[in-house]
Amino acid sequence: MTLYITEEQVSELVGMTEALAAVENAGNLLAEGEATFIPRARLRMQNGFLHLMPAALEKDGCFGYKAYTSFKGVARFLVFLFDNRNGELRAIIEADRLGQLRTGAASGAATKILARKNVETLGIIGSGYQAETQLTAAATVRKFKSVRIFSRNFEHAEKFCERMQTGLQPKLEPVRKVEDAASSDVVITATSAVSPVLFGDMLKSGCHINAVGGNMLVKRELDERVVERSGLIVIDSREQGQIECGDFLPLVDKGKLHWSEISEFADMFNGHAARKNDDEITLFKSQGIAPWDVAIADIVYKRAVERKVGTQLPL
Repeated sequence: MTLYITEEQVSELVGMTEALAAVENAGNLLAEGEATFIPRARLRMQNGFLHLMPAALEKDGCFGYKAYTSFKGVARFLVFLFDNRNGELRAIIEADRLGQLRTGAASGAATKILARKNVETLGIIGSGYQAETQLTAAATVRKFKSVRIFSRNFEHAEKFCERMQTGLQPKLEPVRKVEDAASSDVVITATSAVSPVLFGDMLKSGCHINAVGGNMLVKRELDERVVERSGLIVIDSREQGQIECGDFLPLVDKGKLHWSEISEFADMFNGHAARKNDDEITLFKSQGIAPWDVAIADIVYKRAVERKVGTQLPL
């Protein structure tokens, strides 16, 4: 039998702690050669897109894919999880919350590995849906003294701080200037921008950056100077980046950046991508890769079975 698991049930079954563990597990499996995936494929139609993201976690005994649609600004997400022993469909999981968790967790893992140990300030550019788990993940792996939130709409930043302050130790502060967020020890961009919102001259020495908003050629959050100032650059997938990374491809085209200079997510887990010193600026470019989705889906499924949650489908 196949389990159908809803958004509400996903939220009940896993939180950021589990998501971080799953994403780190996926990183280790990728580093060991025990996980494989195919870059996101997009089928364009007259009124929208179908996006497909497959992955296999061989060591964990599962494989699957995320399928989602985006039509007129509305996205719908599902993960299909299979058993790699017999190909049976274990679960169909509604995956909006799952995706939000995995995107935050990936930045959390990068922050845990690449950011300086003595960071005190966190700056987030963007106050939307993805910013919520970016904040939660960062605050889970590092103890910040203050968090600065910038949004193009200051009222949105204020409401975000009010909503997210409960349960968090660092003080959340809405700021009116992007420079106030960008000059932090850890900087996160979580926007839908098509032109840069973070500029290299704003950055302080030794900061770590998580750029998570742009995963299409038409989207760009970073100016060229951010990339040029970064001593260590990590992307979740070079192959996927060469298809859709609007933050890097313009520099590659100009000969200012080469893919051979960019590490991958897996490299953070085998020691090939590590901060050299406290003055180095490090950059993690997150586009979203399928192993993260499948790893969290596997935890969701196992917990659902344990707690007898979900609807059984005769498939």
